Amino acid sequence: MFDIKPQTLQYWYKNFLSDYFPDIESNRWHPQKIETVDKATGEIKEKPVYVFKKENLGEHMCIDDKAIGHTGFSILSNNKTGKIALMIESANSKEVEQAMSLFGKELWRIKSISMDMSPTYALVCNNLIPRATQVIDKFHVMKYVYDAVGNARIRINKELTATLTKGKKKTEQDKETLSELELLRRINHAITQSPDKWNEEMTETINRVFEKHDELKKAYQISQDFKNWYDYRNHSKSTIQITKCLYQWYEQARQLKVFESVIKMIRKHEDEIINFFQHGMTNAKAERLNGKIQRFLSGNYGIKDKDFFLYRTANYFS
Repeated sequence: MFDIKPQTLQYWYKNFLSDYFPDIESNRWHPQKIETVDKATGEIKEKPVYVFKKENLGEHMCIDDKAIGHTGFSILSNNKTGKIALMIESANSKEVEQAMSLFGKELWRIKSISMDMSPTYALVCNNLIPRATQVIDKFHVMKYVYDAVGNARIRINKELTATLTKGKKKTEQDKETLSELELLRRINHAITQSPDKWNEEMTETINRVFEKHDELKKAYQISQDFKNWYDYRNHSKSTIQITKCLYQWYEQARQLKVFESVIKMIRKHEDEIINFFQHGMTNAKAERLNGKIQRFLSGNYGIKDKDFFLYRTANYFS
């Protein structure tokens, strides 16, 4: 038994143990298709919808993209169950909209939908489910905020590196600078966490860095103030109070240049970000689903047989 090659097991599973070929013959495997136009030739082609499950639609949904192989897939999943309702090999707004429109009136069941800041998905949802509340995923917003703190650290790092003496021989000042650069390297991940996640050693290291670099300390404090504003426990406040607190944070963040692009991004998606407090929705289940698919992908050593891999993915996750 243990001498059987993986290719042999794969062959048996695909051809005899699974329902792959019976499902193809009976049109149960991706029976839904959309039409696409080849830009080069103008030829109309059919593209399969790999997962189409009306029963997995619910009041609260997530839409996200996932790279499988060298192409991107759009995945609509249930925010409560984590099951896939729709999966198509495309991130094109027209194609995603065409695929989602196959659900027809069933789409009106959706009351809220969580997504990243992709204009593609915002456009699709505006066209198909305009009454559904759009919620920008908290993880993506916080990443932008923490990236600003990271950019402050990178700028300090570059400035210190520029002061080093060129050549192999190092001065006493160079040694101190190198030690400082090492401390900055160590706190790279910690400054994307709240202080309660730090151990004693990390707390001491960060305090040493903050004593020398006040701008980084301020940037980190601003990120934590935003995180506290973004806490779902604030949902008991009125929308006016929540918005007022956000505008106070804008004034605070404007003190540092590294937050300029973050403020622009948040202001652009302000309504969808504030909608988080109505439902407490995030893309956590969608991101977890992406992780499961990635582990499934790794366990199968890639997707040499793409269609069969997607068949197994559809059966397992929907």
